[in-house]
Amino acid sequence: MRRPFALLLVAFASALPAAEPTVIVDVGRSGPAELARLKSADGVVWSAEFGNELLLGVSPEAIDDWLARDGVRPGPTRLAADEIVVRDHVCTVHDQEPALAVVGGYEILRKPPMLARATRGAHVSGEPLPADGVQARAAYNLEQPVPRASADPEVAALAARVDADRWFATVVDLAGFDRNSFSPGLGPAHDYVLARFAASGLATSSHAFTLNGQSACTPPQPQVTLANPIGVKAGTTTPGEWIVVGAHYDSRNTGRCDTTNPQPGANDNASGCAGVIELARVFATIDTQRSIVFMCFAGEEQGLVGSRRYVEDLQQSGDISRVRYMINLDMIGYAVDDSLATRIETIPAFAGELQRFAAAAATYAPELSPILSTQTQAYSDHWYFLAAGVPGAFTWENGAAIYPHYHRATDVPANLTRGRELARGILRMDVAILAAEAGLVPRLFADGFEN
Repeated sequence: MRRPFALLLVAFASALPAAEPTVIVDVGRSGPAELARLKSADGVVWSAEFGNELLLGVSPEAIDDWLARDGVRPGPTRLAADEIVVRDHVCTVHDQEPALAVVGGYEILRKPPMLARATRGAHVSGEPLPADGVQARAAYNLEQPVPRASADPEVAALAARVDADRWFATVVDLAGFDRNSFSPGLGPAHDYVLARFAASGLATSSHAFTLNGQSACTPPQPQVTLANPIGVKAGTTTPGEWIVVGAHYDSRNTGRCDTTNPQPGANDNASGCAGVIELARVFATIDTQRSIVFMCFAGEEQGLVGSRRYVEDLQQSGDISRVRYMINLDMIGYAVDDSLATRIETIPAFAGELQRFAAAAATYAPELSPILSTQTQAYSDHWYFLAAGVPGAFTWENGAAIYPHYHRATDVPANLTRGRELARGILRMDVAILAAEAGLVPRLFADGFEN
């Protein structure tokens, strides 16, 4: 009995891919020619691109030479390209498997090739590396780099209205509430958001739904009724067409349903909800052709429940056809360095949106370093809109894996390194897209705000 089993092990081992030592190369501003040169350099066996960082599998003979270069650090000891599973740190399905490495804000796991290819689905953490090896690409490294266009004076004036200090003050306010979906503090946080929308002159309402604490929590919690606060700025010519700007306002610590310990959630996601409130302030006195629906979702940390229920209700009522675009903000307050890496994500069906956001950043927020990806996963509130056929994108910092206080009680405003700078840039970029999608009405300057 042992001999056939041993032969089976030998056969299985021989079927495994050859694994190479790896290095991680900083390519955030390499440019397309240098990126191509690195991928085809002597000793490179395979490459995987993660925005501002490149993971290379190299021959054992070349490893020392690579590690001696500037901007290069060690990667996983041995790895084959078809063993790679990419997991974003914010996956709503949290597993305990440790990451081999973090590359460009993404976590890298190793699985046998057959399992790696099968790693797909709503209840599975991570996705196999795309066949072309490109998980994300820095806009600076596009084969046709995005040029900085001449700014539209009206849009530039709107973008200049973004007030990073006011945004940060809103983050501080929201971080003062314990905003777990099962916490008594979530209700007052809902009322705070609604009051900020009302102060911007928006018509306010709430979208209520139930959250099942039996399935979402360990130990189980009682079922709760939650609400997504909404502020609507009605369009002037086509008010029945909506542009949704969203972010979640609930927070969590390591425990998904912790109602005892502080969970300020300054970056995740007071930063994004404060961004929605700031955008509402920017557009407060501006007429747009389409309506803009500003909203913050609850239940995100228990599986995107608030946004899913909202989209499902729109589908049931037939109003999903009214939603012409969706922009999602989640974690916009932390950058590891002054390059202000900013990830813009969507699905392949809306790949063209990435170029639009990159152009908006180049024109109205050139301090940003956009990273573009069509490999977004179901880990924030854009997902169910995109899945329902609504065009849009997720704009955020370069992945939660770069943020050391993610889902911790230390996620406080004081730890939002470069928060004002990053949020200002992201919001100005989003202002440009929002102005285009909502349609600015002529005579924008009637209130003299350009002065």
